[in-house]
Amino acid sequence: MLRRGALLLTTATTLAATASRAAPGAASSLHTLHNHRRPALSSSRSGTAFAQLEADASLDIFGRAAAVSADDDGLGLGALGRKGTESVVKVYSVHSSVCPQLPWTAKSQEESTGSGFCIEQNERRCILTNAHVVADATYVEVRKAGDARKYVATRLKVSHECDLATLTVDDESFWEGCSSLSFGSMPSLQDEVSVVGYPEGGEGVSVTVGVVSRIEIQRYAHSGANLLAIQIDAAINPGNSGGPALDEDGQVIGVAFQNQQESQNIGYVIPVPTISHFLDDTAPPAAKTAATSAAAPQGTMAPKERCEGFSSLGIYWQALDNEQLRALYGIDERRGQSGVLIRGLAPLSAAAGYLKRDDVLLELAGQRIANDGSFAVAAQERLSFQHLIHMRFPGEPVQMRVLRGKETLELQVPVQPLRRLVPATVYDEPHGQSYFVYGGFAFVPLSEPYLHEWGDEWQADAPQDLVHLAMTGVQTRPDEQVVVLSRCFPSKTTAGYSHMADRQVVSVNGRPVLNLRQMYALVQKLHAEEDYLSFEVFCVGGNAIVTTSTAAATETLEHTMQLYRIPAAASAELLDATSEEYEAALARGTAESSSGATAGGASASA
Repeated sequence: MLRRGALLLTTATTLAATASRAAPGAASSLHTLHNHRRPALSSSRSGTAFAQLEADASLDIFGRAAAVSADDDGLGLGALGRKGTESVVKVYSVHSSVCPQLPWTAKSQEESTGSGFCIEQNERRCILTNAHVVADATYVEVRKAGDARKYVATRLKVSHECDLATLTVDDESFWEGCSSLSFGSMPSLQDEVSVVGYPEGGEGVSVTVGVVSRIEIQRYAHSGANLLAIQIDAAINPGNSGGPALDEDGQVIGVAFQNQQESQNIGYVIPVPTISHFLDDTAPPAAKTAATSAAAPQGTMAPKERCEGFSSLGIYWQALDNEQLRALYGIDERRGQSGVLIRGLAPLSAAAGYLKRDDVLLELAGQRIANDGSFAVAAQERLSFQHLIHMRFPGEPVQMRVLRGKETLELQVPVQPLRRLVPATVYDEPHGQSYFVYGGFAFVPLSEPYLHEWGDEWQADAPQDLVHLAMTGVQTRPDEQVVVLSRCFPSKTTAGYSHMADRQVVSVNGRPVLNLRQMYALVQKLHAEEDYLSFEVFCVGGNAIVTTSTAAATETLEHTMQLYRIPAAASAELLDATSEEYEAALARGTAESSSGATAGGASASA
């Protein structure tokens, strides 16, 4: 499982390849915890005792009351008789991700396990689990508690942003005796919760108990998104991911998904409001890209549905904790006014036509915003106002009260998802990650997984200009991507260019690069018209030029593909694109060339 730099949050999935096994004769690192148990059977009477148990079908081999279904076939298919546990399944996933720097190659296949539970959504039975449990999965199986059989599962819908996924099982026998869990409400602080799942250390279902200790916006380790989460002190260990957190009535109050790596018994649960948003959020066919809506290649397990995602206002804001700053912007505390200062707006945000720099946001969705950006939830609970926006679906308006100068305005402002310039994840691409090779050069779009190839300390070790774009870059133009020269394959025509790898491509023959698709179309056009192609790459102090003749590029490409076993000169969606699509890509790049290079700045806060 990927760890993101110095991030202390880790997802709780068990990698089968790393499951520990005690070596013969080795001292065990496990220790027993004493609890109240039934008296052990003495060896002299064990035969008689077991004979009595076998004669009494109402007891299991431990002398406990057994709940056995009428259709039990002797393989342990009967219900467990414990509320909530019979609906929790173990998820087995085989997955293989693409190498972000060499997208025509795949990383080693891995196996992992997690948890999930049965629910019913719109009269459709499915299994809810974490997205990171089945990310890049090529084969998924599930097993019910007490059942020796595994069933093949397929992915219905995945949202890596909120780390949730739904699975389905076509075999009807799986659903026999499998009841669906119902969702409860948001818990309060100190409410008792039980986490059910299949953590490492055994094969059976496990239940741990704790209390709710905190409810606030947290960073989701899988995607880097900041969404609502519940902190509990019940143990959430590798393998618990996707299991339900139940209240005292056996209703689901969340999904276990990550823990605090360097702390004890600090786990996090995805709450019901976020789960409900995920279940109700389905991208319409028109919103899907050509890559996601096209049929997946043979042998892939692409999700059948996609989510539009969680919405944002696209504003940058500043807390008004300072008394003099509040006086400067006319905040009248005697009238009970408080709020946050809007110091900027993302270029592509829907709010850009409604809000302005130096506006003060006073109220949002009927909630008064405090000077630190929070609003009251309960007597001792406050949340960031961002949560009020996250719960809206794309295009929905949100009511707000704004102070502009000395005038108080009532506005209805639409919200929409705000895409990052550098994607945090590239999971589940049905055709693989995009790339193309020209001459002895390979080009790919920049993503955070590309930077993760530098290891856990990628924020310090990766090229700093690319790290800066990943951390602070925002889209200034629709469909904008950062294209990177990922490889300069050694050859006579690329001599002297090896140090130019891992740099942003700014332009080709003076024409700005908008995204990889537009750049590929531009290179194909210029290859037929020009004698040389010059790629301008970003360098501090002045951009550098990497050039090759078009004649040499053709010969070098053949040699490079053969030598480095590159199956195709470009990814499938680039090779399969029509001439009309390329013309449209070129037109967009030409129309927006006046926008210049990618803008930087802090990521939108709301």
